[in-house]
Amino acid sequence: MFNKITSHYSIQLSISFLLLIFFSLYQINLEDFWFDELLTFWVTNPNTDHYDTYLNIINEENTPPLYFFTIKYFFKVFGYNYELLRLTNIFFNIISLIVFFSILKTFSKDKKFIFLSLMLYSLNYFLISYSQEARVYIFYCLISLCYIRIYLNIIDNENSIDFLRYFSFVIFSIILINTFLFSFIILGTIIFFEFFFRRNKKNYYIINLIIFISTIFSIYFNFEFYQSVVNFEATSINNPNLDFYLFNFFFKQYFGSKIMGLIFFLFFTFSIFILIKNNLIDQKLKFLLFLIFFSYFIPILYGYIFSPVLNDKYIIYVVPIIILLISFSISLLKNLKLKVSIIIFLLIVSFSNLLIKNIKREIDKPEFTKILLDLNKQNDSRYYTVSFADHSKPFFNKVVSNLIQQIIYKKKINLQKVSQSKDYWIICYDPSNTYDYCTKKSILLSGEKNIKRRINTYQVVALLINEK
Repeated sequence: MFNKITSHYSIQLSISFLLLIFFSLYQINLEDFWFDELLTFWVTNPNTDHYDTYLNIINEENTPPLYFFTIKYFFKVFGYNYELLRLTNIFFNIISLIVFFSILKTFSKDKKFIFLSLMLYSLNYFLISYSQEARVYIFYCLISLCYIRIYLNIIDNENSIDFLRYFSFVIFSIILINTFLFSFIILGTIIFFEFFFRRNKKNYYIINLIIFISTIFSIYFNFEFYQSVVNFEATSINNPNLDFYLFNFFFKQYFGSKIMGLIFFLFFTFSIFILIKNNLIDQKLKFLLFLIFFSYFIPILYGYIFSPVLNDKYIIYVVPIIILLISFSISLLKNLKLKVSIIIFLLIVSFSNLLIKNIKREIDKPEFTKILLDLNKQNDSRYYTVSFADHSKPFFNKVVSNLIQQIIYKKKINLQKVSQSKDYWIICYDPSNTYDYCTKKSILLSGEKNIKRRINTYQVVALLINEK
């Protein structure tokens, strides 16, 4: 049975696609948007003109404009609907699987290797969770894999100059730089790798020239954006502690739990040992290993010198690379029984972990829909206004209100914006989930106002206000 499943690429891809699509679509809108997703939804409104959209991105985001304009054009075609927002990232993840498959075939045609890699990708909790989040990271993973695929193809054809290949390299260099700031780690790794391992190749100067021109071009056309992020500090990020360096390196996050992280970390370490022992690290594998190393080392070093910047999702592209290296080393095992046993073990634990995550239905994001549906059942008032914790900046209230208006419209909830009514609800989003800001410091609660009732959901509280 196992041999039949792994005997054809079409069967392997079909199974992987089905699993990826099912687990990505299942519970896709179980949770409402957290604040960064609210920003994505607000900034991609297709009714906003392009220049204002660009200014909103520059002023409020720390991500280049490309992703947001991509989503904006999606909404232009399919309509501005919060329920559709996360579908774009699922599509990007599906395309990523195809690109990943093409990368695998550059390393080996071994069907067990490709089957294991595809399955581990399609069952990876981290990749699926970010395909269900309306932020740039899965799109960034896709573009990174495309770029890596093109560069690996250049390594494979190091003595030939092909116009289409290098044209693709130019285009994706520009796209990559305009996707996420950490893309400079990938570019830097290529420059490092070219200098130390490929200086004698005839395309050495072409590759470096392409990266240099692409960088200058991108910085020139996004100069305002780069100005806006020069002084950006991620206050929620800290430098890694000792636990990070002991069997962690985000493997816990990448594979869904402490146990899963430890299992895959040990297999990854074992994989590197197998590849080195058997002298199987060719130029392509060497490049991938350097890419993993610099993806951790450069942000960690920067964090200790300047300000902490390393986050698991910022280097999301390392997850497919880790999967590739683990699967490749397992495929090299000569003991067929041991090889098949390990493959089945990894697939069972990955599937079980993902299944448990879905069954538990954990809520980690604000429950706007739930509280609005609760208010719809109340008879106290049909009027509402919106607040975001203790932020006095009207923009934050506007961003939250943008989603709430959509939910009210789509769910046919009988609530209207505040008028001259005596009583009204303040729907306050408080990420701390303490509600202290909402009840004590919200600008909408200043003055002599009487709180008659309160209804709590996760990170959202509704306060019934009686203005005497």
